[in-house]
Amino acid sequence: MADLREPEQIRQDCARKLRVIEISPQFGAIIGCLLDEDWTTPRILQLCVTSDRCLLARTEENAGFDLFIGAEADLIRNIHGIAKVAELDGDELGYLLGKIAQLKMIK
Repeated sequence: MADLREPEQIRQDCARKLRVIEISPQFGAIIGCLLDEDWTTPRILQLCVTSDRCLLARTEENAGFDLFIGAEADLIRNIHGIAKVAELDGDELGYLLGKIAQLKMIK
């Protein structure tokens, strides 16, 4: 039976696997934000999903959620795609999808 990992260990394992995958700077900033990693400049500090399922970002350079990223469904699809490339396990994929689900709770 596999050892249970704490959420912080899952986050670190996920970050380690994804850090070496070549992705666009914007997607890197999104992943970095979800994993609380500082991978890009400007850094995305916070993400939110609007009621109409759009993903908005707040960067180091802006006080508000001024950056339109795209549709939540596109982010989820891209997360599944990168998870295959990075060989994320179920816990790691679940961690990222859970972070996206939490974005909906931000008011």
